[in-house]
Amino acid sequence: MTRKSIFLILSLSLLFSADYDKIPLLKWAGPPGSRPETYEEWIAQHPYTDFYSYFDKIVYGDGRLGTVVILTQQSIASALASKINQLINNLQSEGYTVLSYEVSGGTPETLRTFLRSLYNNNNIEGVFFIGNLPVCWFEIKNDFNQYGYADFPIDLFYMDLDGTWLDTMNTGNGKYDGHFGNIDPEIYVGRLTTTGIGTDTVLLKNYFRKDNAYRHDTLELWHRALVFVDDDWIPWAPEWATDVSLLYPDTMNFWHAETTRASVYRVKLDTPQAWVSVFAHSWPGGHCFYYNNGNQSDYYYSTEYTTQNPPANFYNHFACSFARYTTNGYGSGRSVFNQDYGLGAIGSTKTGSMLDFYYFYNPLANGKTLGAAFKDWFMYITSNGVSFDELCWHYGMTLLSDPFLKPTGHGTGITEANVSMNVYKNLEIYGNLSNSSIQIRLNIDKPERVSIIAYDCAGRKVKVLLAEGIIYSPTQFFWSFTDENGNSLHAGVYLIRAKIGTEIYCRKLIKI
Repeated sequence: MTRKSIFLILSLSLLFSADYDKIPLLKWAGPPGSRPETYEEWIAQHPYTDFYSYFDKIVYGDGRLGTVVILTQQSIASALASKINQLINNLQSEGYTVLSYEVSGGTPETLRTFLRSLYNNNNIEGVFFIGNLPVCWFEIKNDFNQYGYADFPIDLFYMDLDGTWLDTMNTGNGKYDGHFGNIDPEIYVGRLTTTGIGTDTVLLKNYFRKDNAYRHDTLELWHRALVFVDDDWIPWAPEWATDVSLLYPDTMNFWHAETTRASVYRVKLDTPQAWVSVFAHSWPGGHCFYYNNGNQSDYYYSTEYTTQNPPANFYNHFACSFARYTTNGYGSGRSVFNQDYGLGAIGSTKTGSMLDFYYFYNPLANGKTLGAAFKDWFMYITSNGVSFDELCWHYGMTLLSDPFLKPTGHGTGITEANVSMNVYKNLEIYGNLSNSSIQIRLNIDKPERVSIIAYDCAGRKVKVLLAEGIIYSPTQFFWSFTDENGNSLHAGVYLIRAKIGTEIYCRKLIKI
Protein backbone atom coordinates (compact mmCIF):
# COMPACT_ATOMS: atom_id res chain seq x y z
CA MET A 1 0.00 0.00 0.00
CA THR A 2 1.03 3.61 -0.52
CA ARG A 3 2.39 5.32 2.52
CA LYS A 4 0.31 8.27 3.69
CA SER A 5 -0.05 10.32 6.81
CA ILE A 6 -2.31 12.73 8.61
CA PHE A 7 -1.59 14.79 11.73
CA LEU A 8 -4.16 17.00 13.37
CA ILE A 9 -1.93 18.97 15.73
CA LEU A 10 -0.90 21.35 12.92
CA SER A 11 -4.22 21.14 11.12
CA LEU A 12 -4.17 24.77 9.96
CA SER A 13 -1.11 24.08 7.85
CA LEU A 14 -2.81 21.33 5.85
CA LEU A 15 -4.05 22.03 2.38
CA PHE A 16 -7.77 22.22 1.68
CA SER A 17 -9.46 20.65 -1.29
CA ALA A 18 -10.81 23.45 -3.46
CA ASP A 19 -13.98 21.54 -4.32
CA TYR A 20 -14.67 20.67 -0.70
CA ASP A 21 -14.06 24.25 0.33
CA LYS A 22 -16.88 25.50 -1.91
CA ILE A 23 -19.58 23.14 -0.67
CA PRO A 24 -21.66 24.55 2.22
CA LEU A 25 -21.05 22.68 5.44
CA LEU A 26 -23.75 20.76 7.21
CA LYS A 27 -24.98 22.29 10.44
CA TRP A 28 -26.43 20.87 13.64
CA ALA A 29 -30.14 21.66 13.27
CA GLY A 30 -31.46 20.49 16.62
CA PRO A 31 -33.57 22.55 19.04
CA PRO A 32 -31.86 25.55 20.66
CA GLY A 33 -29.49 24.42 23.36
CA SER A 34 -29.23 20.86 22.05
CA ARG A 35 -25.83 19.36 21.23
CA PRO A 36 -24.21 15.99 20.52
CA GLU A 37 -23.52 13.86 23.57
CA THR A 38 -19.82 13.71 24.45
CA TYR A 39 -17.56 10.70 24.80
CA GLU A 40 -17.35 11.36 28.55
CA GLU A 41 -21.14 11.25 28.86
CA TRP A 42 -21.33 8.12 26.76
CA ILE A 43 -18.51 6.19 28.48
CA ALA A 44 -20.04 6.93 31.91
CA GLN A 45 -23.04 4.87 30.79
CA HIS A 46 -21.04 2.29 28.80
CA PRO A 47 -17.81 1.53 30.71
CA TYR A 48 -15.39 -0.83 29.02
CA THR A 49 -15.06 -4.33 30.43
CA ASP A 50 -12.88 -7.35 29.68
CA PHE A 51 -13.13 -8.74 26.17
CA TYR A 52 -14.36 -12.27 25.56
CA SER A 53 -14.96 -13.98 22.24
CA TYR A 54 -16.87 -17.24 21.89
CA PHE A 55 -16.38 -19.16 18.65
CA ASP A 56 -19.76 -20.12 17.31
CA LYS A 57 -19.17 -21.83 13.97
CA ILE A 58 -17.54 -21.73 10.59
CA VAL A 59 -19.64 -22.47 7.54
CA TYR A 60 -17.79 -23.02 4.30
CA GLY A 61 -18.99 -21.59 1.02
CA ASP A 62 -17.67 -22.54 -2.39
CA GLY A 63 -14.86 -19.97 -2.19
CA ARG A 64 -16.24 -17.59 -4.81
CA LEU A 65 -16.73 -14.61 -2.50
CA GLY A 66 -14.15 -15.08 0.24
CA THR A 67 -14.54 -15.08 4.00
CA VAL A 68 -16.70 -12.79 6.11
CA VAL A 69 -17.32 -12.49 9.85
CA ILE A 70 -20.43 -12.04 11.98
CA LEU A 71 -19.89 -10.75 15.52
CA THR A 72 -22.96 -10.86 17.76
CA GLN A 73 -23.30 -9.37 21.21
CA GLN A 74 -23.16 -12.40 23.50
CA SER A 75 -26.07 -11.40 25.74
CA ILE A 76 -28.56 -11.39 22.83
CA ALA A 77 -26.98 -14.12 20.68
CA SER A 78 -29.18 -16.97 21.88
CA ALA A 79 -32.36 -15.02 21.18
CA LEU A 80 -31.14 -14.29 17.64
CA ALA A 81 -29.62 -17.72 16.95
CA SER A 82 -32.20 -18.89 14.41
CA LYS A 83 -32.04 -15.58 12.53
CA ILE A 84 -28.23 -15.54 12.49
CA ASN A 85 -28.18 -19.14 11.24
CA GLN A 86 -30.61 -18.19 8.49
CA LEU A 87 -28.31 -15.34 7.43
CA ILE A 88 -25.28 -17.64 7.52
CA ASN A 89 -27.04 -20.15 5.30
CA ASN A 90 -27.95 -17.41 2.84
CA LEU A 91 -24.36 -16.17 2.75
CA GLN A 92 -23.06 -19.71 2.25
CA SER A 93 -25.42 -20.23 -0.69
CA GLU A 94 -24.09 -17.01 -2.23
CA GLY A 95 -20.52 -18.30 -2.01
CA TYR A 96 -19.14 -16.91 1.26
CA THR A 97 -17.32 -18.75 3.99
CA VAL A 98 -18.73 -17.39 7.25
CA LEU A 99 -17.03 -17.14 10.65
CA SER A 100 -19.52 -16.54 13.46
CA TYR A 101 -18.57 -15.39 16.96
CA GLU A 102 -20.33 -14.21 20.06
CA VAL A 103 -18.46 -11.38 21.77
CA SER A 104 -18.72 -9.68 25.11
CA GLY A 105 -17.16 -6.51 26.49
CA GLY A 106 -13.82 -5.22 25.36
CA THR A 107 -12.27 -1.96 24.33
CA PRO A 108 -11.95 -0.67 20.76
CA GLU A 109 -8.32 -1.75 20.84
CA THR A 110 -9.02 -5.34 21.88
CA LEU A 111 -11.75 -5.68 19.27
CA ARG A 112 -9.49 -4.24 16.55
CA THR A 113 -6.71 -6.64 17.57
CA PHE A 114 -9.18 -9.52 17.29
CA LEU A 115 -10.22 -8.37 13.81
CA ARG A 116 -6.59 -8.00 12.76
CA SER A 117 -5.89 -11.60 13.74
CA LEU A 118 -8.88 -12.75 11.69
CA TYR A 119 -7.66 -10.70 8.74
CA ASN A 120 -4.11 -12.07 8.99
CA ASN A 121 -5.16 -15.69 9.53
CA ASN A 122 -8.33 -15.91 7.44
CA ASN A 123 -8.04 -13.03 4.95
CA ILE A 124 -11.50 -11.78 5.87
CA GLU A 125 -13.35 -9.41 3.51
CA GLY A 126 -15.70 -7.71 5.94
CA VAL A 127 -17.41 -7.83 9.33
CA PHE A 128 -20.97 -7.44 10.55
CA PHE A 129 -21.36 -6.00 14.10
CA ILE A 130 -24.69 -6.99 15.67
CA GLY A 131 -25.68 -5.37 18.95
CA ASN A 132 -23.72 -3.21 21.35
CA LEU A 133 -20.08 -3.77 20.43
CA PRO A 134 -17.21 -1.47 21.46
CA VAL A 135 -17.29 2.04 20.00
CA CYS A 136 -14.12 3.91 19.09
CA TRP A 137 -14.10 7.71 19.38
CA PHE A 138 -12.12 10.42 17.58
CA GLU A 139 -11.69 14.08 18.49
CA ILE A 140 -10.91 17.24 16.54
CA LYS A 141 -9.71 20.45 18.13
CA ASN A 142 -11.59 22.77 15.78
CA ASP A 143 -13.98 20.97 13.45
CA PHE A 144 -13.75 22.44 9.90
CA ASN A 145 -11.72 25.23 11.52
CA GLN A 146 -14.95 26.97 12.51
CA TYR A 147 -17.14 24.69 14.64
CA GLY A 148 -14.88 24.28 17.63
CA TYR A 149 -14.15 21.05 19.50
CA ALA A 150 -15.87 17.86 18.30
CA ASP A 151 -15.74 14.20 19.25
CA PHE A 152 -17.58 11.38 17.53
CA PRO A 153 -17.73 7.58 16.99
CA ILE A 154 -15.46 6.33 14.19
CA ASP A 155 -15.86 2.91 12.57
CA LEU A 156 -12.97 3.54 10.18
CA PHE A 157 -10.84 2.50 13.17
CA TYR A 158 -12.00 -1.09 12.59
CA MET A 159 -11.67 -0.92 8.81
CA ASP A 160 -8.03 0.19 8.75
CA LEU A 161 -6.19 -2.61 10.53
CA ASP A 162 -2.56 -1.66 9.87
CA GLY A 163 -2.57 2.12 10.17
CA THR A 164 -1.36 3.90 13.30
CA TRP A 165 -3.91 5.73 15.41
CA LEU A 166 -2.60 8.45 17.73
CA ASP A 167 -3.83 9.97 20.98
CA THR A 168 -1.81 13.17 21.29
CA MET A 169 -4.19 16.05 21.98
CA ASN A 170 -5.48 14.84 25.37
CA THR A 171 -3.27 11.84 25.94
CA GLY A 172 -4.96 8.97 27.70
CA ASN A 173 -8.52 10.31 27.50
CA GLY A 174 -9.76 7.38 25.41
CA LYS A 175 -10.07 9.23 22.10
CA TYR A 176 -7.85 9.33 19.03
CA ASP A 177 -6.90 12.49 17.19
CA GLY A 178 -4.35 11.37 14.60
CA HIS A 179 -4.02 8.72 11.93
CA PHE A 180 -0.97 7.94 9.82
CA GLY A 181 0.91 5.18 8.03
CA ASN A 182 -1.04 2.80 5.81
CA ILE A 183 -4.41 4.44 6.28
CA ASP A 184 -6.28 2.57 3.54
CA PRO A 185 -9.00 0.24 4.90
CA GLU A 186 -8.34 -3.50 4.71
CA ILE A 187 -11.92 -4.60 5.44
CA TYR A 188 -15.42 -3.17 5.50
CA VAL A 189 -17.65 -2.95 8.58
CA GLY A 190 -21.43 -2.78 8.88
CA ARG A 191 -23.09 -2.15 12.21
CA LEU A 192 -26.61 -2.70 13.60
CA THR A 193 -27.42 -1.20 16.96
CA THR A 194 -30.86 -0.23 18.24
CA THR A 195 -29.80 2.54 20.64
CA GLY A 196 -32.89 3.99 22.29
CA ILE A 197 -35.25 2.84 19.50
CA GLY A 198 -36.79 -0.22 21.10
CA THR A 199 -36.10 -3.70 22.45
CA ASP A 200 -32.89 -5.04 20.90
CA THR A 201 -34.03 -8.57 20.16
CA VAL A 202 -37.47 -7.57 18.85
CA LEU A 203 -36.07 -5.01 16.42
CA LEU A 204 -33.19 -7.19 15.31
CA LYS A 205 -35.40 -10.23 14.73
CA ASN A 206 -37.68 -8.13 12.58
CA TYR A 207 -34.68 -6.73 10.71
CA PHE A 208 -33.41 -10.22 9.89
CA ARG A 209 -36.90 -11.22 8.76
CA LYS A 210 -36.74 -8.36 6.24
CA ASP A 211 -33.15 -9.21 5.35
CA ASN A 212 -34.12 -12.78 4.53
CA ALA A 213 -37.17 -11.65 2.55
CA TYR A 214 -35.01 -9.28 0.51
CA ARG A 215 -32.52 -12.01 -0.29
CA HIS A 216 -35.40 -14.15 -1.55
CA ASP A 217 -36.88 -11.43 -3.71
CA THR A 218 -39.98 -10.65 -1.66
CA LEU A 219 -38.86 -7.30 -0.22
CA GLU A 220 -37.23 -5.86 -3.30
CA LEU A 221 -38.82 -2.51 -4.17
CA TRP A 222 -39.06 -0.65 -7.44
CA HIS A 223 -35.54 0.05 -8.74
CA ARG A 224 -35.67 3.81 -8.51
CA ALA A 225 -34.27 6.45 -6.19
CA LEU A 226 -35.52 9.64 -4.58
CA VAL A 227 -32.94 12.46 -4.58
CA PHE A 228 -34.14 15.24 -2.29
CA VAL A 229 -31.71 18.17 -1.98
CA ASP A 230 -32.41 21.16 0.24
CA ASP A 231 -31.43 24.74 -0.53
CA ASP A 232 -27.72 24.97 0.35
CA TRP A 233 -26.64 22.22 -2.05
CA ILE A 234 -28.85 22.88 -5.07
CA PRO A 235 -25.85 23.89 -7.28
CA TRP A 236 -24.40 20.40 -6.81
CA ALA A 237 -27.70 18.53 -7.01
CA PRO A 238 -27.59 17.62 -10.74
CA GLU A 239 -24.11 16.14 -10.38
CA TRP A 240 -25.02 14.18 -7.26
CA ALA A 241 -28.24 12.92 -8.80
CA THR A 242 -26.22 11.71 -11.79
CA ASP A 243 -24.05 9.69 -9.39
CA VAL A 244 -27.14 8.09 -7.81
CA SER A 245 -28.46 7.29 -11.30
CA LEU A 246 -25.45 5.04 -11.86
CA LEU A 247 -27.19 2.64 -9.49
CA TYR A 248 -30.79 3.52 -10.30
CA PRO A 249 -31.27 5.25 -13.68
CA ASP A 250 -34.87 5.92 -12.66
CA THR A 251 -34.48 8.81 -10.20
CA MET A 252 -37.06 11.24 -8.87
CA ASN A 253 -35.23 14.53 -8.32
CA PHE A 254 -36.39 17.39 -6.13
CA TRP A 255 -34.23 20.44 -5.43
CA HIS A 256 -36.28 23.58 -5.91
CA ALA A 257 -35.59 25.88 -2.96
CA GLU A 258 -39.25 26.50 -2.17
CA THR A 259 -40.52 22.94 -2.57
CA THR A 260 -37.88 20.89 -0.74
CA ARG A 261 -39.84 21.04 2.47
CA ALA A 262 -40.60 18.45 5.13
CA SER A 263 -44.25 18.42 4.03
CA VAL A 264 -43.17 17.47 0.50
CA TYR A 265 -40.52 14.99 1.66
CA ARG A 266 -43.18 13.26 3.75
CA VAL A 267 -45.36 12.78 0.66
CA LYS A 268 -42.50 11.62 -1.57
CA LEU A 269 -41.48 8.99 0.98
CA ASP A 270 -44.84 7.29 0.47
CA THR A 271 -43.81 6.35 -3.08
CA PRO A 272 -42.26 2.85 -3.22
CA GLN A 273 -38.57 3.17 -4.11
CA ALA A 274 -35.41 1.23 -3.45
CA TRP A 275 -33.21 4.15 -2.41
CA VAL A 276 -33.55 7.58 -0.78
CA SER A 277 -30.78 10.19 -0.81
CA VAL A 278 -31.70 13.18 1.32
CA PHE A 279 -29.53 16.29 1.73
CA ALA A 280 -30.53 18.48 4.68
CA HIS A 281 -29.25 20.18 7.79
CA SER A 282 -30.10 17.73 10.55
CA TRP A 283 -29.39 16.29 13.98
CA PRO A 284 -30.05 12.75 15.26
CA GLY A 285 -33.64 13.77 15.96
CA GLY A 286 -34.63 14.93 12.49
CA HIS A 287 -34.11 16.88 9.26
CA CYS A 288 -34.60 20.63 8.87
CA PHE A 289 -35.77 21.97 5.47
CA TYR A 290 -35.68 25.66 4.55
CA TYR A 291 -38.13 27.62 2.40
CA ASN A 292 -39.38 31.20 1.87
CA ASN A 293 -35.93 32.31 0.70
CA GLY A 294 -34.40 30.48 3.63
CA ASN A 295 -36.29 32.49 6.24
CA GLN A 296 -38.53 29.67 7.43
CA SER A 297 -38.05 25.99 8.09
CA ASP A 298 -40.05 22.87 8.80
CA TYR A 299 -38.99 19.50 10.21
CA TYR A 300 -39.19 15.83 9.39
CA TYR A 301 -38.59 14.13 12.73
CA SER A 302 -36.68 10.87 13.14
CA THR A 303 -39.68 9.26 14.82
CA GLU A 304 -41.58 9.68 11.54
CA TYR A 305 -39.37 7.07 9.88
CA THR A 306 -40.98 4.69 12.38
CA THR A 307 -44.57 5.95 12.28
CA GLN A 308 -44.72 6.61 8.54
CA ASN A 309 -42.91 3.37 7.69
CA PRO A 310 -41.78 4.60 4.24
CA PRO A 311 -41.61 1.93 1.49
CA ALA A 312 -37.86 2.35 0.93
CA ASN A 313 -35.03 -0.05 1.68
CA PHE A 314 -31.80 1.98 1.55
CA TYR A 315 -30.86 5.51 2.58
CA ASN A 316 -27.92 7.83 2.09
CA HIS A 317 -28.31 10.51 4.74
CA PHE A 318 -26.35 13.62 3.81
CA ALA A 319 -27.46 14.93 7.17
CA CYS A 320 -25.50 16.23 10.14
CA SER A 321 -24.99 13.57 12.83
CA PHE A 322 -28.06 11.61 11.67
CA ALA A 323 -26.11 8.32 11.89
CA ARG A 324 -24.70 9.05 15.36
CA TYR A 325 -25.57 5.59 16.63
CA THR A 326 -24.58 6.36 20.23
CA THR A 327 -27.55 8.76 20.52
CA ASN A 328 -30.91 7.43 21.67
CA GLY A 329 -33.42 7.26 18.84
CA TYR A 330 -30.90 8.28 16.17
CA GLY A 331 -32.51 8.92 12.79
CA SER A 332 -30.58 6.55 10.54
CA GLY A 333 -31.38 3.74 12.95
CA ARG A 334 -35.08 4.52 12.84
CA SER A 335 -35.03 4.41 9.04
CA VAL A 336 -33.50 0.92 9.18
CA PHE A 337 -35.56 -0.54 12.03
CA ASN A 338 -38.93 0.07 10.40
CA GLN A 339 -41.61 -2.55 10.76
CA ASP A 340 -41.96 -3.40 7.06
CA TYR A 341 -39.08 -1.76 5.20
CA GLY A 342 -35.57 -0.45 5.77
CA LEU A 343 -32.44 -2.53 5.25
CA GLY A 344 -29.53 -0.13 5.38
CA ALA A 345 -28.40 3.46 5.80
CA ILE A 346 -25.13 5.26 5.30
CA GLY A 347 -24.43 8.51 7.07
CA SER A 348 -22.16 10.38 9.44
CA THR A 349 -21.80 10.36 13.20
CA LYS A 350 -20.69 14.02 13.10
CA THR A 351 -21.07 17.26 11.19
CA GLY A 352 -20.11 15.99 7.74
CA SER A 353 -21.14 13.40 5.21
CA MET A 354 -20.22 11.57 2.01
CA LEU A 355 -18.82 13.41 -1.01
CA ASP A 356 -17.28 11.97 -4.19
CA PHE A 357 -20.39 9.82 -4.51
CA TYR A 358 -19.30 8.27 -7.80
CA TYR A 359 -16.85 6.00 -5.97
CA PHE A 360 -19.70 4.58 -3.90
CA TYR A 361 -22.52 4.30 -6.42
CA ASN A 362 -20.46 2.96 -9.31
CA PRO A 363 -19.33 -0.20 -7.40
CA LEU A 364 -22.93 -0.72 -6.27
CA ALA A 365 -24.15 -0.43 -9.85
CA ASN A 366 -21.66 -3.14 -10.81
CA GLY A 367 -23.14 -5.58 -8.32
CA LYS A 368 -20.94 -5.02 -5.28
CA THR A 369 -22.34 -5.23 -1.76
CA LEU A 370 -22.90 -2.19 0.43
CA GLY A 371 -19.83 -3.05 2.49
CA ALA A 372 -17.53 -3.58 -0.49
CA ALA A 373 -18.70 -0.32 -2.09
CA PHE A 374 -18.23 1.53 1.21
CA LYS A 375 -14.68 0.20 1.41
CA ASP A 376 -14.02 1.19 -2.24
CA TRP A 377 -15.24 4.71 -1.50
CA PHE A 378 -13.02 5.03 1.57
CA MET A 379 -10.08 3.65 -0.45
CA TYR A 380 -10.55 6.54 -2.88
CA ILE A 381 -10.76 9.09 -0.06
CA THR A 382 -7.53 7.83 1.55
CA SER A 383 -5.65 7.00 -1.69
CA ASN A 384 -3.53 10.17 -1.71
CA GLY A 385 -3.55 10.95 1.96
CA VAL A 386 -6.32 12.81 3.76
CA SER A 387 -6.44 16.56 4.15
CA PHE A 388 -7.87 18.08 7.28
CA ASP A 389 -10.95 19.14 5.34
CA GLU A 390 -11.49 15.61 4.02
CA LEU A 391 -11.10 14.23 7.52
CA CYS A 392 -13.75 16.60 8.86
CA TRP A 393 -16.15 15.60 6.09
CA HIS A 394 -15.63 11.85 6.11
CA TYR A 395 -14.15 10.31 9.26
CA GLY A 396 -17.57 9.93 10.85
CA MET A 397 -18.98 7.93 7.93
CA THR A 398 -20.70 4.74 9.07
CA LEU A 399 -22.59 1.90 7.38
CA LEU A 400 -25.66 0.88 9.39
CA SER A 401 -26.68 -2.30 7.65
CA ASP A 402 -26.01 -5.91 6.90
CA PRO A 403 -22.93 -5.05 4.81
CA PHE A 404 -23.35 -8.13 2.61
CA LEU A 405 -26.53 -6.83 0.97
CA LYS A 406 -26.63 -5.83 -2.70
CA PRO A 407 -28.99 -2.97 -3.62
CA THR A 408 -29.11 -4.45 -7.14
CA GLY A 409 -30.83 -7.48 -5.60
CA HIS A 410 -30.13 -11.06 -4.63
CA GLY A 411 -32.96 -12.68 -6.56
CA THR A 412 -33.14 -15.10 -9.42
CA GLY A 413 -32.53 -12.54 -12.12
CA ILE A 414 -36.19 -12.20 -13.16
CA THR A 415 -36.54 -8.81 -14.80
CA GLU A 416 -39.20 -6.36 -13.71
CA ALA A 417 -41.93 -5.36 -16.12
CA ASN A 418 -45.12 -3.31 -15.93
CA VAL A 419 -47.01 -5.40 -18.48
CA SER A 420 -45.75 -8.79 -19.51
CA MET A 421 -46.63 -12.37 -20.23
CA ASN A 422 -44.67 -14.78 -18.09
CA VAL A 423 -44.79 -18.35 -19.29
CA TYR A 424 -43.84 -21.31 -17.13
CA LYS A 425 -44.32 -24.97 -17.73
CA ASN A 426 -47.84 -25.00 -16.31
CA LEU A 427 -48.51 -21.36 -15.42
CA GLU A 428 -49.06 -18.12 -17.31
CA ILE A 429 -49.52 -14.67 -15.75
CA TYR A 430 -50.75 -11.71 -17.79
CA GLY A 431 -50.53 -8.18 -16.42
CA ASN A 432 -53.43 -5.85 -17.22
CA LEU A 433 -52.90 -2.27 -16.09
CA SER A 434 -56.17 -0.99 -17.51
CA ASN A 435 -58.14 -2.50 -14.66
CA SER A 436 -55.29 -3.15 -12.20
CA SER A 437 -55.67 -6.90 -12.41
CA ILE A 438 -53.77 -9.92 -13.55
CA GLN A 439 -54.99 -12.98 -15.36
CA ILE A 440 -53.64 -16.31 -14.16
CA ARG A 441 -53.87 -19.32 -16.43
CA LEU A 442 -53.19 -22.87 -15.34
CA ASN A 443 -52.28 -25.26 -18.15
CA ILE A 444 -53.10 -28.59 -16.56
CA ASP A 445 -53.01 -31.72 -18.74
CA LYS A 446 -53.53 -34.11 -15.85
CA PRO A 447 -54.99 -33.78 -12.34
CA GLU A 448 -52.57 -31.80 -10.11
CA ARG A 449 -52.73 -30.51 -6.55
CA VAL A 450 -52.44 -26.71 -6.86
CA SER A 451 -52.23 -23.72 -4.51
CA ILE A 452 -51.49 -20.07 -5.38
CA ILE A 453 -50.80 -17.41 -2.74
CA ALA A 454 -49.95 -13.70 -3.05
CA TYR A 455 -47.44 -12.04 -0.70
CA ASP A 456 -46.46 -8.41 -0.23
CA CYS A 457 -42.89 -7.17 -0.41
CA ALA A 458 -42.47 -7.65 3.36
CA GLY A 459 -43.11 -11.38 2.92
CA ARG A 460 -46.57 -11.32 4.50
CA LYS A 461 -49.43 -13.34 3.06
CA VAL A 462 -51.86 -11.00 1.34
CA LYS A 463 -54.40 -13.35 -0.19
CA VAL A 464 -54.95 -16.99 -1.00
CA LEU A 465 -55.69 -16.80 -4.71
CA LEU A 466 -56.32 -20.50 -5.04
CA ALA A 467 -56.75 -22.73 -2.03
CA GLU A 468 -54.94 -26.03 -2.19
CA GLY A 469 -56.97 -28.56 -4.10
CA ILE A 470 -57.08 -30.81 -7.14
CA ILE A 471 -57.30 -29.11 -10.54
CA TYR A 472 -58.41 -31.48 -13.30
CA SER A 473 -58.23 -29.33 -16.45
CA PRO A 474 -56.88 -26.03 -17.79
CA THR A 475 -58.43 -23.05 -16.00
CA GLN A 476 -58.02 -19.31 -15.61
CA PHE A 477 -59.03 -16.61 -13.15
CA PHE A 478 -58.34 -12.94 -12.33
CA TRP A 479 -56.89 -11.20 -9.30
CA SER A 480 -57.69 -7.50 -8.94
CA PHE A 481 -55.06 -6.72 -6.28
CA THR A 482 -57.32 -6.92 -3.24
CA ASP A 483 -56.60 -8.53 0.09
CA GLU A 484 -58.60 -11.17 1.98
CA ASN A 485 -61.04 -8.49 3.15
CA GLY A 486 -61.58 -7.06 -0.33
CA ASN A 487 -59.51 -3.95 0.34
CA SER A 488 -57.60 -2.54 -2.60
CA LEU A 489 -53.83 -2.93 -2.24
CA HIS A 490 -51.36 -0.05 -2.45
CA ALA A 491 -48.95 0.33 -5.35
CA GLY A 492 -45.83 -1.74 -4.83
CA VAL A 493 -44.19 -5.09 -5.40
CA TYR A 494 -46.02 -8.38 -4.84
CA LEU A 495 -44.98 -12.00 -5.15
CA ILE A 496 -47.14 -14.77 -6.61
CA ARG A 497 -46.16 -18.21 -5.31
CA ALA A 498 -47.74 -21.16 -7.04
CA LYS A 499 -47.27 -24.81 -6.09
CA ILE A 500 -48.32 -27.17 -8.87
CA GLY A 501 -47.77 -30.78 -7.92
CA THR A 502 -44.23 -30.88 -6.56
CA GLU A 503 -43.02 -27.81 -8.48
CA ILE A 504 -42.99 -24.27 -7.07
CA TYR A 505 -43.08 -21.12 -9.18
CA CYS A 506 -42.56 -17.55 -7.94
CA ARG A 507 -43.10 -14.34 -9.85
CA LYS A 508 -42.59 -10.74 -8.77
CA LEU A 509 -45.30 -8.35 -9.99
CA ILE A 510 -45.53 -4.56 -9.76
CA LYS A 511 -48.73 -2.64 -9.23
CA ILE A 512 -48.37 0.91 -10.49
